[in-house]
Amino acid sequence: MKSIFILLSLIMITSGCSTIRNMALKTATPMFFEATPGLEKEGDWENFKNAVPGNLALVDGLLAVRPEDENLLVTATKGYSGYAFGVHETLYLNDLYAERERSRHKERALNHYSKAISYGLKFLEVNDVTFDELRKAVREPNGVKNILDDELGSSELELEGVLFTAQALGSYINLQRTNMALVAQLPIVKGMFDWVCEQKPDIAHGTCQIFYGSYEAGRPSMLGGNPEKGKEIFEKYIKENPANWLARVAYLQYYIIPMSDEDLYAKEKAAMKKFSKLHKEANRWSPDRKDRPEFANKRLRLYQTIAVKRFNFIKKYENDLF
Repeated sequence: MKSIFILLSLIMITSGCSTIRNMALKTATPMFFEATPGLEKEGDWENFKNAVPGNLALVDGLLAVRPEDENLLVTATKGYSGYAFGVHETLYLNDLYAERERSRHKERALNHYSKAISYGLKFLEVNDVTFDELRKAVREPNGVKNILDDELGSSELELEGVLFTAQALGSYINLQRTNMALVAQLPIVKGMFDWVCEQKPDIAHGTCQIFYGSYEAGRPSMLGGNPEKGKEIFEKYIKENPANWLARVAYLQYYIIPMSDEDLYAKEKAAMKKFSKLHKEANRWSPDRKDRPEFANKRLRLYQTIAVKRFNFIKKYENDLF
């Protein structure tokens, strides 16, 4: 992926004519979107944390040249949302469980989610969908889905553009749950997820199931949530996809910890301790190392890495949480 960034940087530097530069970028930008799955194979959280910002800054620069390039817009949306979730929101858990009133990691997560939302909404505008239209659409049954059906297709680029815009907006709202003006936008998030997940339920390695489990479990019944339904969604998905450790950590965060269920915590803790050990071993070369089924899907590595990092914070504060 870095070679693509270097190549495009050279194109921008050496192309004196803006027309030639635009043509070169138009040809090259699809590679940005196509290269993003490569990051999903990263098994070292520190590498991910340190490598991504420079790449995102370059995408920002390219968007200054081609502000309506859909490949760049979706890449930026996915990149900023993923970095906010994987790094700053993950680090924020340490402040959250320590009950610190101020957290620079929360602020950084909000800033990154904001950029992801802005790029995602720009992508939708390029496709003739405005945020005002989405806000009005929630008044009608399936209104958001109907608008997206009218203006968008089912390509991977379009599905991920909507998915990561919704993920960024939902996470941005979740970090500010006392802001009722923001919470009122949740039906938009739900409608966008419904549109994507009905077309491709397995998109982005369980993102749909983690969202629906968290959406139901993370709201009390009086606010329209259904914690027991959320529990069922998590347990069904984890049983069918045991290698997605991020689903287990979301189950801990959104159901088990709020419910103070010590028995379920003990069960998931034992599983995550085992997986954390396997994760560490997988990052170290050994002449006797064998392939394990937990790592058969190479694109799950980053998700597993983030899950281990988050679990370490939960384990650190377990005596305060239970």
